[in-house]
Amino acid sequence: MSSRNNNKLLSNLPQLQNLIKRDLPAYVEEFLQQYNDYQSNVEIFKLQPNKPSKELAELVMFMAQMFCKALILLRNKNLISLSSLLELFFELLRCHDKLLRKTLYTHIVTDIKNINAKHKNNKMNIVLQNFMYTMLRDSSATAAKMSLDVMIELYRRNIWNDAKTVNVITTACFSKVTKILVAALTFFLGKDEDEKKDSDSASEDEGPTGRDLLVQYATGKKSSKIKKNLEKVMKVLKKQKKKKPEVFNFSAIHLIHDPQDFAEKLLKQLENSKERFEVKMMLMNLIFRLVGIHELFLFNFYPFLQRFLQSHQREVTKIFLFGAQASHYLVPSEVIQSLPMTVANNFVTDKNSGEVMAGINAIKEITA
Repeated sequence: MSSRNNNKLLSNLPQLQNLIKRDLPAYVEEFLQQYNDYQSNVEIFKLQPNKPSKELAELVMFMAQMFCKALILLRNKNLISLSSLLELFFELLRCHDKLLRKTLYTHIVTDIKNINAKHKNNKMNIVLQNFMYTMLRDSSATAAKMSLDVMIELYRRNIWNDAKTVNVITTACFSKVTKILVAALTFFLGKDEDEKKDSDSASEDEGPTGRDLLVQYATGKKSSKIKKNLEKVMKVLKKQKKKKPEVFNFSAIHLIHDPQDFAEKLLKQLENSKERFEVKMMLMNLIFRLVGIHELFLFNFYPFLQRFLQSHQREVTKIFLFGAQASHYLVPSEVIQSLPMTVANNFVTDKNSGEVMAGINAIKEITA
C-alpha cells in the first residue's frame, strides 16, 4: 500500500474498520498504529482531563468496535461463554455510539437465536431473561430501551414466546420514559406478522373494515350510499362484539399472568398520566382489550371514559368503540348504563350535526 493511501486510510477510521473486517491480516499494521495513537491520546487526556479531544473520542469508538467484533469472533468459535459476553454487551448498550449499539443488538439477537435453534435452552434463557429484567430498570434509558427491543424481537421470532418474556415486557408499560412506554404498548397492541399479512389480504378482498366505514360516516358528507355503509357497520360491529377474543387474538395478551391487576395498574397510570394524547389513547386501547379479552371487571374504567365523551373531543369515535368493546356480558347493566346516558346528554342536542349523531346511533347499536 502506498504511503499516500496509507495516510488517507489512517485518517478515515470507518473505512479502516470496514477493511479490517474484510481482511484482518492485511491491516494488522494499520490497526496497531491506531492502537498506539489511542494510548498516546489517553495519556495526553490524563494530563488535561478538562480539555475536549475529538481525536480521542473517534479513536475510542474505533477501538470499541474492533474489540466488540473480536469478542464476537471468539464467541462464534465458542471460545468464550454466552452469558459472560452478553452481560458485557448489555452493559455496553449504555454507549452513545449508535453504530456500536446496532452491532451489539444484532449479535445479541443472533446469538440467542442460535443457542435455541435445535431445542429451547431453558437454563440459559432463564439466566438471560432475569438479566434483561434488571436492564429494563437501568438508569440509562437507551440501554433499557434496547433491552426491551431485544426481548420484543425475540418474541416476534418465536424464540422467546413464553409467558415469562411477556410478563417482563408488561413492566415496561409503567416506565417513566415515553419511548419505552410506547414500545411496550405497541408490542401488546400490535399484530404478529402472519396476522398482518392475513389482515392485509382480507382487506384487499373485502374492502374497508367496519371501523373505517364508521369513521368515514362520522366525518364525511351524508349520502344514501354512506347510509347503507353505516348499516353494514352495525352488522360488522355486532359480530365483532360476539367474537371479541378472536378479533384481538394477540397471543401476548393471553400470556399475562394477572390481567386484572395489570389492567387496574394501567388505569391508575392513565388517570395520573401527563403523556400526550396519542399515548393516553394507546393506554385506553390496551385497557379495553384486556377487559374485553379476559372479561375483567374494571368498573372505574367506564366513568373515566365518560370524561372524553364530548362533541369536541379528538378521536371520539374510537373512544365510543373503546367503551362498547369493553362492555362484555358479565358487566352489570347498572355499571355501563351511564355511558349511553352521557352520550345522550352531550350529543343529543339541536346544536349537534348529523355527523355526530352517527356516533350516537353506533353506540346505541353496540350496547343494545
